[in-house]
Amino acid sequence: MHQYPHIFVIIFLSLFLSFHTHAHASGQNNNYEISSDKSLQDILEDIEFAMTEHNLRIVDRLHIGQAIKLRGNEDFPDYEVILYCNLTFAQKMLELDPELINTCPGRVTVRGKANSYIISAPLWPEQNTDIRLNELMHALNNQLIKIVDYAALEWSKPYEN
Repeated sequence: MHQYPHIFVIIFLSLFLSFHTHAHASGQNNNYEISSDKSLQDILEDIEFAMTEHNLRIVDRLHIGQAIKLRGNEDFPDYEVILYCNLTFAQKMLELDPELINTCPGRVTVRGKANSYIISAPLWPEQNTDIRLNELMHALNNQLIKIVDYAALEWSKPYEN
């Protein structure tokens, strides 16, 4: 019998948490997220504006939370999915790795309730075998980060006397 059995539990938990943290950081859940206390409408408008500024075309919007609320669950949180594409990026990406069609179109999501939202964008994989694809993904990820940051940014309210 071991004199200090709790040591084994601590070692096991340390290894497990280390692996779990590494898996999250290595891209299995590679989302860029930021919270905002703006209204849902303001966030969505700012995402749309920022996407057009970065030459991304919104191809569809899914109002998941609204649809569930209409089915009778009025307290359900807001869930919005904005699908986007840039045909120039898409062409280059698909020429380099046709399998990436399975990740298209890209998306930015908003989830939450009344002025407490999380804006999130899955980042594109930057650890590919082709350096040109990695550079392309890196550029697109930089745009997505700017879009999410812009959508969360609280604009100054006009001065009132």
